[in-house]
Amino acid sequence: MLETVVNYFSFFLLGIGLNLTPCVYPMLTITLSLFRSAEGEHHRHSFWRALLYVAGITVMYTALGVTAAYTGQFFGGLLQNFWVLVLIGSFIIALSFSMFGLYTFRLPAWLVPQQGASSRRSALGLFFSGALVGLIAAPCMGPVVLALLAHVGREKNVVFGAVSFFMLALGLGMPYLVLGTFSALLKKLPKSGAWLVWVERALGVVLFTFGCFYLIIAFRWPIMPWLIPSALLGGGVYLGWIEGVDGKSPQFGIFKKIAGSLFGIAGIVMMLYVTGFSPKPGVVWEKYRAGILEEAKAAGQPVILDFYADWCIPCHELDRFTYTDPRVIDLLKNFRRIKIDTTSVDTQEIEDVVLKFGVYGVPSIFFLDAKGREVKELRMTGFVSPDEFVAAVRASGLQT
Repeated sequence: MLETVVNYFSFFLLGIGLNLTPCVYPMLTITLSLFRSAEGEHHRHSFWRALLYVAGITVMYTALGVTAAYTGQFFGGLLQNFWVLVLIGSFIIALSFSMFGLYTFRLPAWLVPQQGASSRRSALGLFFSGALVGLIAAPCMGPVVLALLAHVGREKNVVFGAVSFFMLALGLGMPYLVLGTFSALLKKLPKSGAWLVWVERALGVVLFTFGCFYLIIAFRWPIMPWLIPSALLGGGVYLGWIEGVDGKSPQFGIFKKIAGSLFGIAGIVMMLYVTGFSPKPGVVWEKYRAGILEEAKAAGQPVILDFYADWCIPCHELDRFTYTDPRVIDLLKNFRRIKIDTTSVDTQEIEDVVLKFGVYGVPSIFFLDAKGREVKELRMTGFVSPDEFVAAVRASGLQT
């Protein structure tokens, strides 16, 4: 539950962060002129105008999330295709280069709000203006939205898709809601400058890492545990010591070096952890095949099914921390232990078992009793600690 809340909150913070990109931030003051109160008008009038605008943003993005989740079977299926993964990874990396200043997107003038536009807009006009904000800010937001769409499409969970994009849109719209209501705060906004360029470069590092993520999945390179440590170390060195966006502020130059150093140190610590990790003996699994569940049912064996994927970080955490715990190993010794690889759902038997159990994301763990019936209260998703795992299975009375 806590992990889910943290994930959603991170999408909200990402939405706020998108306002700091150079193609969104400079338009903030201009866009807020749509909400400014007339002389003698109460703040609530500005609030309702800003709320209509933010409602347009949230409706559009929530619809995107729901659509991606509803078409998850098709979209997720595409994301199992080698060439699609290579194309998406390469495309995201190419877009990240724009954030490093290698090239620049330019929008047609008619798409950009013009200063001096009437502050009196109809409610419908304000709503649709908000709905189009994604198009207006596409040069900076497009790569982030594409990456999140791909993630939601893989999860195939409508609630997750809707809430994720709602929180992203809410974060994107929050400054408009607050500053649109209290327009006097506009004078306190920091001026554009080198720090905005640095934020853009930081987002470029994040997007480049996303692109590498998809390429690693496509080629099934065994380097996934090294991705985040390498991104932190390489990104920290680049952002702190190589990228020359100090501008005229020595204070910002110091901040940049400190932040880059901290990122780099975090990357080194994670690398040491990955290097120093020595695998412990764990649960021994069978590979899923057609007819294996019928065999277990005929033998009167309870079954544990573990759906995983090579790209799934919590799946690796389960293998490292939970399935190596002596209590878990002992608890499962009389179970038929079966792993289903969903890294690439390219066979009919894997697709059938995924549909049969309604798997929306990985890791997903299912338990069947000796008669082949699922014990639904034991269904687990995401990382589960050894203590939680053992307590849940013992409480069910399923172990023999």
